[in-house]
Amino acid sequence: MDYFDSLTIENIATLPEWVDMMEKALRHSIEPGGYVMPKRMHLDYGDDTFLLMPCITEEYWVTKLVSFCPGNKAAGRPSIFGTVVLNDTKTGEPLSVMDGSAITAMRTAAVTAVGIRHLSPAGCHSLGIIGTGTQGIWQALFACSEREINEIWAFDQSNENVKIFAEKVKSKYPMIRVIQAADSSEVAINSDIIISATNSQYPVFPDEKALFTGKTFIGIGSYKPDFREFPEQLFRLIDCIYVDTLDGKKESGDLITPVKNNWIAETEIYPIGSLLTGEIIPTSNRTRLFKTVGFALLDLFAVKLVYEKYIAQQQD
Repeated sequence: MDYFDSLTIENIATLPEWVDMMEKALRHSIEPGGYVMPKRMHLDYGDDTFLLMPCITEEYWVTKLVSFCPGNKAAGRPSIFGTVVLNDTKTGEPLSVMDGSAITAMRTAAVTAVGIRHLSPAGCHSLGIIGTGTQGIWQALFACSEREINEIWAFDQSNENVKIFAEKVKSKYPMIRVIQAADSSEVAINSDIIISATNSQYPVFPDEKALFTGKTFIGIGSYKPDFREFPEQLFRLIDCIYVDTLDGKKESGDLITPVKNNWIAETEIYPIGSLLTGEIIPTSNRTRLFKTVGFALLDLFAVKLVYEKYIAQQQD
């Protein structure tokens, strides 16, 4: 049984290969049958959260275990740890163990890139990032693989995070200008595509209509019912919300609160897989929102990409 560390996972496939694989996963997610994916087991223990996410197809059985312990930051340790176990479905044989944090970071950013690919105008050249930690870095790298971005407006409460973010982005895209914004308003007003990657319990933007009109927003935080990254006016401007999975309607405050307050109807929340297969078509409204919460089938397709690329390389 092989172990895949974060460096191996990050380098084994190109960014477009990751995005293409996540697009396949999102298409597959709305097809009847073909996989079994129980509801994720969600355990809260004090301020900490522990998740168990299994999924099985005719090829593979994948189980991911994730812990989110916000108190770790004070000790200088990552707040999120994860482990993924891959088994052969036909025999049950364990095939590999992978760094779950790397799998999650890569597949989450690749899913966001699918949204950018299909929801944002092709001529977008400016990107905004709220939250410039590890996930924010990957979000930016993947976003820039889908659009010809020439400037990134970044905001984080930590100046050190922004500095590291800029260094990482420019190491891959040296021609892109990275600008540290004074606040989230400056990010929104100057960006065509805005990605919020925070653990905030409250909207990270002021409730001002002018900040949101005609822009593509993507939310990857707000993983609990009482967490929310976006304010009322954004929901008032959009025709619908695209999600990676409809399970998010019960998990995320950015879906629960707008429906509860009648800012948007629950019937106007659609899986992005339906857009990818042509079952629904975007309206001409250029203000759009894609909300991701993640689900185990995405992890399975991500692990499939890594494992099969590795096996192919070993056989060459």
